[in-house]
Amino acid sequence: MTRIGFRLALAYRSNIIMTCVALVAQVFLLRMIWTSVYGSRPAAAGLTLEALLAYLTLANLQAFATHTIVSSTIHHRIRTGMVFFDLARPIGYLRQMAAFQIGNTLGGLLMLAPVIPVVLLVGSITVPVNGPGYVITLVLGYVIAVQLALLISLIGFWTMEIGAISLLYRLVSQFFAGTMVPLAFFPGVLGEVAEILPFKYMGYVPAAVYVGHISDIAGPVVVELAWITGLWALLVLTWSRAHRRVVVQGG
Repeated sequence: MTRIGFRLALAYRSNIIMTCVALVAQVFLLRMIWTSVYGSRPAAAGLTLEALLAYLTLANLQAFATHTIVSSTIHHRIRTGMVFFDLARPIGYLRQMAAFQIGNTLGGLLMLAPVIPVVLLVGSITVPVNGPGYVITLVLGYVIAVQLALLISLIGFWTMEIGAISLLYRLVSQFFAGTMVPLAFFPGVLGEVAEILPFKYMGYVPAAVYVGHISDIAGPVVVELAWITGLWALLVLTWSRAHRRVVVQGG
C-alpha cells in the first residue's frame, strides 16, 4: 500500500506541475501582501517581518508537502465498491490506508524537492532556531493530520458521499493551521478556538518552532501526543461501527 501511494503521487505529472506553480504563486502573493501590511513596522505580535515571511514560506511548504488524499481515495473506493478488496486483505483497513497516505506523502516530497529552491527564492527562509524541535513537532503534526483525514473518511460508510464534509474540513483545517495568517494574529475568541483545536499542530506550531516564536516545545509535544492517543482511540471506536455498515455497490 505504501508503494501504491508513492507511485500514485508520481503518476499525474501535469497535476504535479500545476501544484508546484500554485505553491510558488501562493508564497509570492503572501510575501507581497504581508510586506505591504507591515510597512515600516519593525515587528508585530512578536514576529519581525523576516521571521513572518520565513514562517509563511515554511507553513505553506508544509501544507503542500503533507497534503492528504486518503479521504478522496476512500470515498472513491466506497462508491465504486472497490472497498471490498481492501476489506478482504489480511491487514487492518486503517493500517492499509495510513500506509497508502504515507507512501503518497513520500512521493509528493520527492516531486516537490526540485521546486523548493524556487519557493525559497520568492518567499524567505532563515536558519532554524530549533531544528530538532521543528522536526519532532512536524512529524507529530503529520500523524494528527493523517488521523483526522481517516476519521473524516470513515463518515463515508454511513453517508456514501463526503464531498461537502471534506470541503468544509479542508477550509476549517487550513484556516486554523495558520498557513495564511499566523495564529499569533488571531483576535479574542478566534484565537481561543484556534488554541483548542488540533489544526495548529499541522502548520503553525512546527513553523513557529522553526523561527523561534515558540521556544519551549515540551508543552506542544505533550499535547500532540495526547491528541494522537485520543484520535487513535476514536478511530478504533469509529471503525468498529463503520465496518458493520459496509454496502458494496458498483462492480
